[in-house]
Amino acid sequence: MNAKNWRACVKDGVAVEKPVYAAQIALYQAYIEGTVPGISANPALFTAINKDTAELHHEHVPFDAGLAQRMSDRGVRILQATDAGELLPRIAANRDFFECRFCPWAERCWGLPA
Repeated sequence: MNAKNWRACVKDGVAVEKPVYAAQIALYQAYIEGTVPGISANPALFTAINKDTAELHHEHVPFDAGLAQRMSDRGVRILQATDAGELLPRIAANRDFFECRFCPWAERCWGLPA
């Protein structure tokens, strides 16, 4: 992480500052449970590197079953919509939204009717 993001993550934790990472951790804990029994009973170890200073931040992340379920359900909904040929709502109302500007799928997404 750059210094700004790293400091924020150290201050507020991964769940607050990087919820996408927290969701990924929760999904891993949930789905690996079948292979590694008890993994979800123990916190994951999240490590962030400050790419400007090489400082490390380590954080224990307890298993969040509700988050894992919500993210799993979200993935299922995306797959169901894809199979049905549905176009899910876009993240933004117009294509110049900052995340859309950097998305590799922007041309396809914005070329389709809403």
